[in-house]
Formats: sequence, C-alpha cells, structure tokens
Amino acid sequence: MAIVEFKNFSWNYSGYRSKVLRNINLSINKGEFFGIIGGVGSGRTTFCSAIMGLVPHLYPGNIDGELIVDGLNTEKSSMSDLSTRVGLIMQSPDTQLTGAGMNVEEELSFGLENLGTPRKEMIKRVKKMIKLIGLESFKYRNPFELSGGQQQKVAIASVLIMQPEILVLDEPTAQLDPLGTTLVFNLIKKLARKGITIILNTQKIDYLAEFADRVAILNDNEIRKVGKTREVLTDINLLKKNRIISSDFTQLSNELINRKLYKGALCMTLNDAKEMISKVKRG
Repeated sequence: MAIVEFKNFSWNYSGYRSKVLRNINLSINKGEFFGIIGGVGSGRTTFCSAIMGLVPHLYPGNIDGELIVDGLNTEKSSMSDLSTRVGLIMQSPDTQLTGAGMNVEEELSFGLENLGTPRKEMIKRVKKMIKLIGLESFKYRNPFELSGGQQQKVAIASVLIMQPEILVLDEPTAQLDPLGTTLVFNLIKKLARKGITIILNTQKIDYLAEFADRVAILNDNEIRKVGKTREVLTDINLLKKNRIISSDFTQLSNELINRKLYKGALCMTLNDAKEMISKVKRG
C-alpha cells in the first residue's frame, strides 16, 4: 500500500520560472526502503523537503499536481500535522540538535515535552530509543561533545522518538568521516529491519546497494528511472548518462568481464565482489 504518492507533481520557488521538480509520478510503499540518487542540482533535497511539507509551507512557491503523504495532501495540510507522520534528517546533525538539555537523554525528551507526553511514557520511550539506537555508552554526555557520527545518531533518535510513519534522510552522512558514515548506515540498516518506511537521498551508493528495495534516479529535476536496486545500480550506462558514478564493485566486475576473466553478473555489494574474486581465483 502506497504511503507516499507524487501525482504529476511539479514545484518552483517563488521568483523563479524554472521548476525544481517536474512532473513527478511516484508511489512509495509502506515499510519500503526507497533510495534517491542523482547529480548535484537534480532536485533531490527539494524532493525530500516536499515530503515533509517544507515546500510550500516554509519555502513559498508554486505547486502543480499533488503530493499525498500518509493520506494527507501536503499543500492543504499543516506542517504540524505532517510532522506527526514524517521525520526528516538533514545533512548536518548539529543543526538539528536543540541544545535544550544537558545530555542525550534530555535532548531526546525535548520533543515529547512539547507534545505534553506524560512523564512515565516519556521515560519509557527515551529508554527504549536509547537501546534501539545504541546510545547507552554516552546517554549522559552533552550531544555537542560527541563525534559527528554519534551526533547524527542522536538526531535520528530525536526524530524516531516522535514515532513517525516515515523517515526521510537527506544526505545524512555528507559531512561525516568514514567511521561516522559507517555508524549511521549501520543504524539505518537496523531501522529498515524494523519495518519503518525509509526514504534515503545519498550519493554513497555502495551503502545504498546493501539494503534499499528500490531506487529512483533524479536528473534535470525529473525522475529518469525507478526500479529494483540491482536493476538500477548495476546499469553502468544508465548511471553514466545521469551523471552518477557506479560503485567500485560494479566497475571492477565490469572490467573483469571485459577482459574475459569473469563470466558472472555485475557486482553491486562487497559480498558480490568477494564471491566474484573467489570465482576468478578458481579460474
């Protein structure tokens, strides 16, 4: 069942004639892990913002068509209503941390306090979220003293504790080092197994390849392709045409095929590459 539906959706910001999103028709199913990839300026961040309702409620502009999120028309519904259904994680974790508390536990409590959540329920949800996200070792530390990867985990937890139906992540590891990136993607993988609807915008397709159900390519502000992850991420010509670099694993397997050293399918993940190398060694 679709939980997000773009219906001939187009958008341009006020004062600009060119559309940032054009004629988007797309359905994302409840519980699906959906990836968005594309080049710089392709409209990916606006795509994520639209699902949250930031356009048109925060950034003025013009909508054609409809965007339905968990039964709500984003143009006609308020951001407060949409925020109970959608959680948005942005690129920089420190911009999402409120600083309202002295430690991680208090940071996670802030949103619940604003909703008037009873104290017993608040304590229960904070403890559960700390365990789910893996924050036990630094739950009493100031969030601003943590590493980038740890801060992003806190930011994700602060959104998830509000119990949204949909989690939208807009380049959540763009400003993180490799260790921080691994921490966050391991967490996303864990959340996917819980059945949360996840929409992830990222250029790190090596990570996306491991657990996305489907992937969409955005280019020149339009959707160019939607398909199963393997179908999209191993189509080297399609990716190149849309200014996307295929993964190292795909490139390596393609080179070995061209040299007639390997006869299998193109690789997409590290496990694929390990199996390929084993076959190549065996001759």
